[in-house]
Amino acid sequence: MDKLEQKSTVTPATPAIMPAWKSISVWLLATVLTSSAAVLTHYTAGKIPAASVGFWRVFGAALFLSPWCIVAWLREGRPPLFTLGTTLAGLLFGLHFATWSWALQNTTIANAMLFIGLQPLMAPFWARPLLGERLNRREIIGCLLAGAGMVWILGGKVGLSAQDLRGSAVAFVSAFLCAGYFVLTRKYRKNTDPFVFGVPVFLTAAIVQAVIGFAFGDGIQLGDQTAQAARWAMLGLVLFPTVGGHMLAIFLLRHISSQMMTLSVPSQFVISTVAAMFLFGQKMTLAFAVGAVIVMTGVALGVAAASASKAK
Repeated sequence: MDKLEQKSTVTPATPAIMPAWKSISVWLLATVLTSSAAVLTHYTAGKIPAASVGFWRVFGAALFLSPWCIVAWLREGRPPLFTLGTTLAGLLFGLHFATWSWALQNTTIANAMLFIGLQPLMAPFWARPLLGERLNRREIIGCLLAGAGMVWILGGKVGLSAQDLRGSAVAFVSAFLCAGYFVLTRKYRKNTDPFVFGVPVFLTAAIVQAVIGFAFGDGIQLGDQTAQAARWAMLGLVLFPTVGGHMLAIFLLRHISSQMMTLSVPSQFVISTVAAMFLFGQKMTLAFAVGAVIVMTGVALGVAAASASKAK
């Protein structure tokens, strides 16, 4: 008697739904860690070229995370590392770092921070066609409030010279690229282990930084013997905003919308500015205090709305 062979089908595991309180807690931690980038970069100014800072951040993070990546890669059956998703996300991430560094060198800090802080308003232009994600009314209001707060704080400080306007345009492009990086990460990471996805993304971004550094600058440097403090700051940039902040973002983008992730950007501006007041003796103005309240109110509203909607 012939036996019927029953083929077993393996259904891919459905990602566990992360509770809202947990996703918001991890989002807060990622935001705080990433906000350290501005303060740490301050200590590298004049010692390590901006393009080199971007390269060492992502290359150093890839080296640091490689043991976890190898273990996860073997556990998952040795899947391809440099896929379409990791390559595209790494390309946008590397271009974001490159354009952001150029913008910081060619316009005022106010101009650069204003346009990078408007990133939540740019994410829908990526998320709608690539993910089908739509903002609900509360998310729209939250994003508009966060943007309005950034304009309130920085609008009066914006430079209008030809050089400033060029730098501002590049900062705008940089923000758009970073929003695209978040959206592509959400689209392509899916069930891939965050280390297996993140390390190739960082390596791709490092290659982009190296090409730009050698093509338009003096290559990749780590400063001379007088740059010891800058090198320690560089190590901090690798560990805290990159290994910590960006890896948590890659992990989170399996569970939250790309829009919610971009709302960390204006939050980082507020946190890093407050930190600079304590570290560098800067004074808080009334305009900043009012604007910070507007920004954080908008962010809180947008994050609460995004987490409640359980983004697909």
